[in-house]
Amino acid sequence: MGKPRFQPASSSASEYRFDPIGFAPVWARSPGQGIQTIVRFEMKTAIYLPVLIIVICIGLIFSVRDDPARTNPISAESAPLVPGVLPSSEAITLAKTHTGVPLLVTGLADGLIKAIDLTNHGAQLGADLFDAFAAVGETRLAKLEMEATGSSGVGHAESYTFAQLASAAGDGERHLSSGTNFPEHAEETNSQSVFAFPKFGPPSPPVTTVVKREGVLLDYEVELCVRFDRDIATVEDFDAARKGFFLCADFTDRAVLSRMIDVDNFDSGSGFSDAKSGPDFFPTGPFLVIPTDWERFVTAERITTHRGNSLRQDARGGEMILNFRQLIEKALSDLESERFVFRGQHFHLLDQKRLARGQALMSGTPEGVIFMPPTSLQITRGGLQYVLSGSFLRGQSGYDSVVEAFIREELRAGRFLQAGEVIRYSSSSMGEISITVVSENEDEVALNGVDGP
Repeated sequence: MGKPRFQPASSSASEYRFDPIGFAPVWARSPGQGIQTIVRFEMKTAIYLPVLIIVICIGLIFSVRDDPARTNPISAESAPLVPGVLPSSEAITLAKTHTGVPLLVTGLADGLIKAIDLTNHGAQLGADLFDAFAAVGETRLAKLEMEATGSSGVGHAESYTFAQLASAAGDGERHLSSGTNFPEHAEETNSQSVFAFPKFGPPSPPVTTVVKREGVLLDYEVELCVRFDRDIATVEDFDAARKGFFLCADFTDRAVLSRMIDVDNFDSGSGFSDAKSGPDFFPTGPFLVIPTDWERFVTAERITTHRGNSLRQDARGGEMILNFRQLIEKALSDLESERFVFRGQHFHLLDQKRLARGQALMSGTPEGVIFMPPTSLQITRGGLQYVLSGSFLRGQSGYDSVVEAFIREELRAGRFLQAGEVIRYSSSSMGEISITVVSENEDEVALNGVDGP
């Protein structure tokens, strides 16, 4: 039998030297073996060092997180928005209480609305605001407004809070929504064109809540909305119709949209209806503003979003890429396709080839939403997770893996809306909306009428 590898060949201390390479004592090797050992060491170093570098790089990629406070930039006006009510020479402003009383709005100051009860002037309790307008008449409404705001003090208006007022939207539960219709928002979401899709859900009042559900990336959007005193089946109907504008907003579940969207074709009909529809995803303002010149009104009207005390959106209607007439014209040219998917069913853009009275046409939102496309680092991490977790062996696509990794990261970061936050939408002359984000448990308490702890 051969000698054990680490047994000394001689008892001489001078021969018992340890090789600094560390593989074996020098006495255990012949000169040729020492050279081979050095060669083997260099070969192993050549193999292991790149692997070690790769492992360190992967560790760094997974350890470095994107800033949870990062936001899309906005270009805001220097002067703060001061809400008010337009004089009757420019517009008639109407509202309705939760008990159905139609009102002529004559003033707004310090959060209190001055308004005249129109049931005393020919309007019916519970009437749609266009019907109240027709019942009293534009001339009489203008006279009432001038009397209430004039120095004589005739026709005193009463005071109301926003919480006492119902939605100024109609009774429709299906609406025509517009995507990326403001240039900067199109840029921040990497969209190439304006598109449309049906939005499903009833309007909610100006003071309300929205539920933050588990796994939802809840995003805000402020918009201008318009509805009409008739069905709109042609552009000529649009031109002839009386138009009522109101402040509105749109909540989006960015997790659903990220999973379902066709990134190469936003107009595919996939994702948007599912991500933007729901019982509390269409908050609406209190005032229906019927202007004498709708184009001039829209151009000048300013809308903003505050997340807490932070201004996050600020734009005027004149910044829209397509105005409301062009949006209707575009929608009416897209009546045949049933590509729009909502909860697994296919829909046309417009039901019965028309925008029905009571349904809203939405402007789209300006820049400043929470959503930001995945960063290069997020995409890299998602790709590495796809490989390292063996997701490709289970049939998952690399794209889906990156999307799911992005959603998990955003949920952990908490950048999107969280329970307890307050979102406030404001406008020059359409009033304001205040929404408190609540958890699912808080929503259940409210539905059951049970007092919280």
